[in-house]
Amino acid sequence: MDDIKNLKIALENHILKSKRVVLVPHLGIDFDAIGATLGLSLLAKKHKKDTTIIVNDDELKMDPGVKTIIDANRETYKIVNYEQFIRTKNPDDYFILADVNKSNLIALKEKLEKEKVLIIDHHNEDANTLMAEYKYVNPRVSSACEVVTKLLCMNRIKITPEMANYLLAGIYLDTKRMTSNNASSETFRIVSKLIEKGANTNYVNDLFMEDFNSDRKVHKLVSLANLVNISFALASANEDVIYTKEELAKVADYLLKFKIDASFAIGHIDENIISVSARAKGNIDVGNIMSEFGGGGNEYSAAAKVENTSIAEVSNKLYRILKPQYYKDNVTN
Repeated sequence: MDDIKNLKIALENHILKSKRVVLVPHLGIDFDAIGATLGLSLLAKKHKKDTTIIVNDDELKMDPGVKTIIDANRETYKIVNYEQFIRTKNPDDYFILADVNKSNLIALKEKLEKEKVLIIDHHNEDANTLMAEYKYVNPRVSSACEVVTKLLCMNRIKITPEMANYLLAGIYLDTKRMTSNNASSETFRIVSKLIEKGANTNYVNDLFMEDFNSDRKVHKLVSLANLVNISFALASANEDVIYTKEELAKVADYLLKFKIDASFAIGHIDENIISVSARAKGNIDVGNIMSEFGGGGNEYSAAAKVENTSIAEVSNKLYRILKPQYYKDNVTN
């Protein structure tokens, strides 16, 4: 029996014995996280279970497209923040983490009992990975939304055109709209299935529409990038500019267009917090590299947050990590 079938059985068993299913995406929620949690809500509703989705991000810093989806579904799917969840917390709640497996990347501050946690993710595990009764963590899968779409189809759950849009947006995000190496033949099959279910590619593409001023910031940082020995590109922002994590991710994505193996974008996301966004084509595992900074991800996409340091210090550490493995002998730095 393959892993996805085992996951289907585990989900059914744990949902059935729970009083309420609490769906937990990662902080800094994106299209893959919200699409996956909304899809899993349908699965729980099939078994007549109440669901709650915890979204604890600052809405002013949220991606506009993601906020559009959340606003349209806040009441229907009981999307709440951490404080609202605590007021209704129940000992019989069962927690499903979607698009995340690490305790430091979720809003929940309590210690979760292993017996009440199930994880569905495609990012590498590390020391911060939560203990869980069942884990489906497959870095070879394009996205959490790809997994959830399969589960919905296997359970013969009706996927509305709206839900198909949300799931497609998640896959599009994590595959750079089907252009990255993690978009497998199976991913294309799932996308085709979602389009059959009514997903509107024009609507989904509009969710990714750029803000003009944000786009200018992104391309300014791209212009500061150094291409080192054609192996990787590194863009280090100025200390006095604040970016969103999404803007740094867009810089890393853009740099990967060039003939390099990996790209990194470093910038402040708060006065005392620096974020590193990393992307790769598969020859370099950026998930392992970001784990050196306390972050993580998978071989294609990863990130880390570093506090109380400077961009220059983060950049220099990254150079030191990369140099022994990825520089040619005739390059010095």
